[in-house]
Amino acid sequence: MKRALLPLALLSLVLCACADPASPASPSVTPSDTPSPSSTPSPTPSETPGVAANVTCNEISFYLDPALASSALCETVPVSPYEFEPYPEHTRVTLQGYPLSGTFFTAHISVYSVADFADVLPVLFPERVTDLQALVGGGSAPVFTGPFASPLPFLPQFEAAQAFFARYGVIPLTNGSGIRFLTEYAQYYVPVNNTDLFYTYQGLTSDGQYWVSAILPINLAVLPADYLAGFGGQTEEQFSDGYEPYITTAVGQLDAAAPGAFNPTITMLDALVVSIAIAP
Repeated sequence: MKRALLPLALLSLVLCACADPASPASPSVTPSDTPSPSSTPSPTPSETPGVAANVTCNEISFYLDPALASSALCETVPVSPYEFEPYPEHTRVTLQGYPLSGTFFTAHISVYSVADFADVLPVLFPERVTDLQALVGGGSAPVFTGPFASPLPFLPQFEAAQAFFARYGVIPLTNGSGIRFLTEYAQYYVPVNNTDLFYTYQGLTSDGQYWVSAILPINLAVLPADYLAGFGGQTEEQFSDGYEPYITTAVGQLDAAAPGAFNPTITMLDALVVSIAIAP
């Protein structure tokens, strides 16, 4: 993680992303030649996916558009023994042949047992479940009010903070529901940039047994390539001094961009999420 500028007390109160350690993997699953949903409109909670799943990994199955990835690597990730990166044994599907490379995170989907995560994170995890249930249950849509303020529910945990969120929406799973948003995680006042920006989905199955976390890098052509370019010639201190108006403007830019202006498109990533089903 890059140089820390935020107080550690703030970082200890938030949940954030981390790349799970690799475990012995099964062979990659190559999507079958099934009609692509990538041109369908962004889904709403009343819609159901129109194509059959072509990837299955343990308890998760979904439709993987060949335009989004060429194959999927199925793994069972062992429990994390680290105090600041706790998570239980879980399923992870890594998308291979994804359109973007060199990003901070790899494109992947993780499925966690709610009961198992409560065992390894007994203080913070129940609050995350309650917060997510309130959002998907018809609660008021959150409004971005400033940097590192009121982070949206997110798993797994890591020692960094949610700098902002944009393009919030409630999106269904085949047998559940959750929230989608764009964000970056950092230990410093991070510019919005194409190395760190990602689309995430955080959802729960209808029976409350599983939490689904998708972390999918995404780019927008008008953004700087990385955080250094995002400083725009300023020092880190100069950039941080003007961070609040900067990030408010940047979030507005992300919210105003057309879904098709992103790579991959918002529509394509939403379609992937809608196709996800979790077996009991």
